[in-house]
Amino acid sequence: MPTFLTDPTPAIYLILLAFAVVTGAIAARNQDRRSGFRFAIAAALLLLVFAIDKGIESPREEAVRRVNEMAQAADAKNPDKFVEHLADTIEYRGGNSPVTVKRDEVRTSAFWPMLRQAEARVTVWDFARNDVKEIDANTLEIGFNAKGESQGTPFPLYMRATFRKQPDGQWKLTAFASFNFANHNEPLLIPNFPR
Repeated sequence: MPTFLTDPTPAIYLILLAFAVVTGAIAARNQDRRSGFRFAIAAALLLLVFAIDKGIESPREEAVRRVNEMAQAADAKNPDKFVEHLADTIEYRGGNSPVTVKRDEVRTSAFWPMLRQAEARVTVWDFARNDVKEIDANTLEIGFNAKGESQGTPFPLYMRATFRKQPDGQWKLTAFASFNFANHNEPLLIPNFPR
């Protein structure tokens, strides 16, 4: 299914809504069968796009959903739920050189006891459409903000997450990078992550 149908931009909705309003106004003024038919087509197109948008998850929407679920798992300090969204191997870039780790290494990382001990709260937000990069048909990169907070002290980050379509059709995290919240070009390590 084309992305413009599964994940339509607000502009597409605006165009379809304008088309429905204009044809509806013409149909109300003319009150003839031809004008009513045009309005019915415009309204049906708007409803069809809306139904496809809500019924079929686009790759971008799946990536955003998975990041939100990972944040919920991190907030609940549940490494098993967190790693469900990871590919078998991931690459983490938060320092000078990338680190490649297996999913099980992330599950048993020192990061999880640190989160529990600090009683950290984890949140993510700001998944802007203009911060999405389609690398190829099977690879997508999204940007977003994240924050860990312990005892009122926030640790905000800017993140870039790369998702790749797996053989089973699911999009899973294969790489991510963490940056200074104020300077998106300055890498910043997440303490005790990923090992």
